[in-house]
Amino acid sequence: MAGKAIIEVRDLSVGFTTRAGDTLNVLKGVDLTVCAGETVGIVGESGSGKSTLALATMGFLKPGLRKTGGHVQFDGQDVFAMSPQQLEDIRGGKLGLIPQNSGQALTPTMRIGAQLCESLTLHCNLEKEACAPRAEDLLSQVRLRDVKAIMRRFPHELSGGQQQRVAIAMALAGEPEALVLDEPTTGLDVTTQIHILDLLRDLAVERNMAMVMVSHDLGVIGRCCQTVTVMLSGEVVQNAPSQQVLCKPEHPYAKQLLDATPRLMPVAQMTNRLDAEASEALCLQNLALSYRQQGFWERTLGKADLPLTVDGVSVSLKQGETLGLVGESGSGKSTILKAIAGILPPRDGAITVAGGHALPERIDQRSPTELRRIQLIFQNPDQALNPRHTALGILSQPLQLYFGMKGNALRDRAVELLERMRLSADYLDRFPGQMSGGEKQRLAIARAFAAEPEIVLCDEVTSALDVSVQASVMDLLQDLKREKKTTYVFVSHDLAVVQQLADQIVVLKQGRVCEQGSAREVYGNPQDEYTQKLFDAVLEPEPG
Repeated sequence: MAGKAIIEVRDLSVGFTTRAGDTLNVLKGVDLTVCAGETVGIVGESGSGKSTLALATMGFLKPGLRKTGGHVQFDGQDVFAMSPQQLEDIRGGKLGLIPQNSGQALTPTMRIGAQLCESLTLHCNLEKEACAPRAEDLLSQVRLRDVKAIMRRFPHELSGGQQQRVAIAMALAGEPEALVLDEPTTGLDVTTQIHILDLLRDLAVERNMAMVMVSHDLGVIGRCCQTVTVMLSGEVVQNAPSQQVLCKPEHPYAKQLLDATPRLMPVAQMTNRLDAEASEALCLQNLALSYRQQGFWERTLGKADLPLTVDGVSVSLKQGETLGLVGESGSGKSTILKAIAGILPPRDGAITVAGGHALPERIDQRSPTELRRIQLIFQNPDQALNPRHTALGILSQPLQLYFGMKGNALRDRAVELLERMRLSADYLDRFPGQMSGGEKQRLAIARAFAAEPEIVLCDEVTSALDVSVQASVMDLLQDLKREKKTTYVFVSHDLAVVQQLADQIVVLKQGRVCEQGSAREVYGNPQDEYTQKLFDAVLEPEPG
């Protein structure tokens, strides 16, 4: 039996005014009810209005948007009629948010412990001496190791997955009555993802907490949602129990989303994509990496035993080959990409490219040709795109720098790049802030390919994309691999996505290689217990 309605959305329309003075709605007559103890999942393509609806339940709209009709109530109160002080009193306390971009929830200049204690003091009225133990308990709940060390770190000293878990801990600190989750597990590895989803599901039951969960991952939705709302172009096209939506979808669009969801395929269906005649494109030789640099006394005394984030990684890739790097959050996957890109100099080992050419360790030491041939696509597009530049301005930089393009030729090439990412020419004049998370990620991918690179470093590049766009991006990566012999180093927590693209697999655990081999070998017969654990944690889009 359904509990008390905590969040009620009735006939909600949200839109913006064009330069011509017309009103365009991004939400059109939406209804949504979330009861105590219930979790409702919202799914749909990027730009369908999922996040706009979720944020509207908190009385928040992005700049430029306004409510054009309907109402939103939290616990019987109209959130859009509340004063700023009233909204501040409930946000972070009774009504919590876990944003898609964990960086938006964390203050970069404050240590993690200080931020958690601030939240606990503000929303739970805890005494100062009780805050640190409670903060450590919250970090342990979200499966972070060595919580005392985490408490002392700044956000930039954590991996993307670790940042996301801290953001979840902060949202839980206020013991909310309702929780809004905007792609809460996007940056998490499969084992941590299951732990967090089960934790949230248990908390919803124990605390009788209402949850609104936005996700493009139908496996995530199936794990903890009782009801699923399917959105298309700002409208609800299906709202039904998860069993119905995920097993027998009625609306064609819901079926399309389900069909586009990546699943682990039988090994017999995996094709051998290796080209025996291809030359060597990238080689990592006994790579050792550390974020901590030697201080004055360590250099003076000759001490070199600094803790290593990555140790002893060796792998060779041929032109047109893809390496899949998998492992739990904090295992060193993204750290390896930073070293190849020249962002983090190796402590030991070497990185060479075609012809045995040794890459300079630092990006500022590399030539324009070296910079062009290796492009990095970051996990978080908000940290990679200049918010003051339009899409055209962002794409113009590599086109001008590497190819001297200008005028109509530059604009035509920019349109071509956007269209390959399923973004129309209308996006040329948009700023990143006017795009959804998935649209920004597609723009970041387009910018990387504007340089016509030989090696592309992909750091969770599809994690923020809805399943249909994810499928089109994977097809594009495969096409470029065939046409241009592009070499990829592909980091992802989604093992089904990795399987579609990878020729070789390296499984990392705490910075060390625990298994390595061809994709067919690793997926067909994993030898390490840890690798099998990762496969066992893969979520399929079925009700939990």
